[in-house]
Amino acid sequence: MAHVSQLNRPANAAGPVVAIFNVPLIGHVNPTFALVQELRKRSCRVHYFLPPVAPIRDAAVESGAVVEGLLPEDPADFEMDKCCVDGLYPKHISEEDRALYPVWNLSTILKCGEYVLERCRQIGVRVVLYDPFVPLGIVVARRLGIPCASLVTYPGMGSLRDMLSLMEAEGRLDVFAEVRKPYGKAIRDKFGVDLSCHLLTRRQYFAKTNFVATCEDLVAELPAPGEQKWADELRANFSFTAVGCLVSSSAPHVSTVGALPAHGAGSAKSFGNSLPTAELMDHLAEGRKIIYASLGTMALLDRWSIDLGRLSGCNLPLGTTGKAFCQHVWKALLAALEELGDDYFCVLPVGKQPDALDFLGSSKEEISRHLPCNVLVRECVPQVEMLNRFTSVFVSHVGFNSLQESLMAGVPIVAIPQAVDQPGNARKVQERGWGQAFFKPMKTCTAANLVEALRLVSGGASYRQAVQRARAELAGGAPRLAERLVAMAKETDQKRADGRASRASRAGGVGGLGLWFRLWLCVSGRV
Repeated sequence: MAHVSQLNRPANAAGPVVAIFNVPLIGHVNPTFALVQELRKRSCRVHYFLPPVAPIRDAAVESGAVVEGLLPEDPADFEMDKCCVDGLYPKHISEEDRALYPVWNLSTILKCGEYVLERCRQIGVRVVLYDPFVPLGIVVARRLGIPCASLVTYPGMGSLRDMLSLMEAEGRLDVFAEVRKPYGKAIRDKFGVDLSCHLLTRRQYFAKTNFVATCEDLVAELPAPGEQKWADELRANFSFTAVGCLVSSSAPHVSTVGALPAHGAGSAKSFGNSLPTAELMDHLAEGRKIIYASLGTMALLDRWSIDLGRLSGCNLPLGTTGKAFCQHVWKALLAALEELGDDYFCVLPVGKQPDALDFLGSSKEEISRHLPCNVLVRECVPQVEMLNRFTSVFVSHVGFNSLQESLMAGVPIVAIPQAVDQPGNARKVQERGWGQAFFKPMKTCTAANLVEALRLVSGGASYRQAVQRARAELAGGAPRLAERLVAMAKETDQKRADGRASRASRAGGVGGLGLWFRLWLCVSGRV
C-alpha cells in the first residue's frame, strides 16, 4: 500500500486548515467525501487522519484531502480496532466479554496522541471534525485551544434506543463505564484532558457541538425524560444539530475495503464488481423493474461469522451471524424473483466471502446454474450510481447511509434491518411511506411476503412521491456543514485577534503615559 506521502497532492489554500478524524468503516467515511469537496471549494486545506486502508485513503485524496497517518512512519499494519495498552483493562472481565466493552479508541489516544497532536500543531489546524468513535479529535482540539465538533453519520442516539435500553437494564452500561475508567485517568494524566469516561453514553464521544448528517425530521427521538438514564444524561450534556444529508453523486464512494477476515474458508468466487450498464438500460427499456438488493458491510464482512443478535435490540435472535442473516434473506429473495418472473430483474451484491452462496453450490458454475435467470450476482457495485441510474426498488438493510442514498436517488425501499440503528431506520421507512419493512426478519422475511412487498412498492406511486418529498428535505447538507465549520474557525480566530488587540491596548496604556508626558513637555516649552 502506498505511503501517505505518495498519495497526497500539493494543496494551495488560503482558508482555515480543517482536521478530520475517522474510523475505517464505509458508512462513516462515505458521507465525509462530499464535505471535503465543499471545504476545498471554500479554500480550506483538509487533513484527513486515517488508518492505512487503501480504498478509503484513495477516496479521501480523490475528494481533495491530504491524508495523514496516525503514527510516525505510518506503519502499514496499524489497525485502530486492534490498538491496545497493556495493564489497563480490568482483569475481572473475561476474554469472551471483552468484545462487549471495546476500548481501542481510548488506547489509540494513548498510543498515537503525541504524534498526532504535534502534527496538527505543525500544519496549523484551526478546527476539528471527528467521528464520535474517535475521541482523539477532542484531545487534539482541547490541547490546541481550537473548536471541534463530532459528525454523527446515523440518525442520532435515539435510533439505538432498543439496544441501549437493553444494555442499561442488564447493567452493561455501568460495567462499560468501569472498564473505561483507568483509560480515562491515563489520558487525563498524559494530556490533561478529561473525556468524562464515567458517562453511560461514552460508548461514543460527543462534543459540545455535534452535527447529525440528516434533516431534523429524520433524527430519531430519545426515550421520554425519566425513562432511561442514558437518554437523560445525553440531554443534559450534549446538543445536536441536523445539517442535512451529505450524499453527493459527484463525490467518491467506497463500496468495499477489500480484505477478507481470516475466518473465511476456501477461495473466494469472484463475480466481479462492474456495473452492467448496457444490460440494465436494456431491461429498463423493455419495461422491467430493477431490484437492487444490498445487505451492507456489517453483515457481509464485519460480522459474517459473529453474533448480530446482541446488537439488534431483539430484532434478531441471539446467535444470528451475518452469514445466517444474509443467506436467510437471499434464499427468500431468490425464490421471490423466480415467482415474479420476467417483469423483474435483480442485481445482487454478495460480497467477497468464499462461502456466501454455498447453499447453492460449491463452485461458481454450480452456483450460476441454480440462480434464477433474472438475477445477476456481483461482489459489489457502485451503489450511488446503481441507485441513481437504474433502481426501481432497493432491498436494503437500511444502514443510515444506504437509506439516505436511496432517498436522495428517489428510490423506494424494502427494508430488512439487522441491528444497531437499522430497526429504527426501518420504522421510519414504514411510518413515512417510503416503502415496506420486515421487522424480526428471521421470521417475517419469506418468499411470499417479499413477492407481495416488491409488487406493492414497485407499483405504488405513493411510495415514490413520499421519497421525493424526503429528498427535498434532506438536500444541501454538505455545503451547509462546510459553512458551519469555516464559521467556527473564523469565530475562534476573531476571538484570538480581539484578545491580542485587548492585551496590546492594555500594554499601550502604559506606553500612553509616556506619550502624554512628551506632549506635556512640548506644551510647557521644555523641549
